Amino acid sequence: MPRARVVHVMLLLFVALGACRATHNITAILADHRDLAEFGRQLTATGLADDIDGRNTITVLAVDDAHMAQLRARGLPREALRHVLSLHVLVDYYDDAKLHRLPGGSAVVSTLFQASGDAPGSEGMVKIAVRRGGRVAFVPQDVDDARANVFYVKSVHEAPYNISVLQVSAVITSPAAEAPSNSTDASSKHGPPNAGAHAAPSPVGQGSSSDDGADEGKKSGDGGDGGKKNGASVGAAPRGLPFALAFLMAASAILVVNW
Repeated sequence: MPRARVVHVMLLLFVALGACRATHNITAILADHRDLAEFGRQLTATGLADDIDGRNTITVLAVDDAHMAQLRARGLPREALRHVLSLHVLVDYYDDAKLHRLPGGSAVVSTLFQASGDAPGSEGMVKIAVRRGGRVAFVPQDVDDARANVFYVKSVHEAPYNISVLQVSAVITSPAAEAPSNSTDASSKHGPPNAGAHAAPSPVGQGSSSDDGADEGKKSGDGGDGGKKNGASVGAAPRGLPFALAFLMAASAILVVNW
């Protein structure tokens, strides 16, 4: 094989490898927003920041410092805190525009809690529903829709279709997320312990619940954004780096042999 062609193929392989890598950094994104600093610290403390950065398609539902302080004051064990925060990470891409054009007015989306395998059944799923007046609510699968009191506030960061960071009005939590872990090695699965403060318990601050019931359509399929799909997606977003790296190494070996 001519040397010029070998070099050309190698360059194409390196470009393909770079395209498969997740290029976002959730810590750096949140660092630009002082009111979301505690949320960013807890993502790092629980090991979720690395999980987010390792995925190619992700949506993070960020919570302001005031509501995070109320969550930490409850003194949840580290694993329960991780599960609660995992409900704030959707393994699909949603930005402001996509939230407001959900097919049928709703979608059921998998979260990192569901993808981790720690959630019982489908209780790691979150329903997104457009309510009366256009407000967008986020409701865990094991919570009654009538109790929905976490709503979309604003878009913080959008990089289609890689990562979106959206601010929500309060902490998204559920009985399943806060339940004690059944795993004997739960604390070792996600890195060294670094639990939040253990002050006297107090209720998690929630947004306004004065939201009259409205028609919620069927759980959605395609959101119409460049072929991206919503709906009850229980699978994790694909990670392209391991496959691309293996492909690059194999192709390099073949080229070297045939040079």
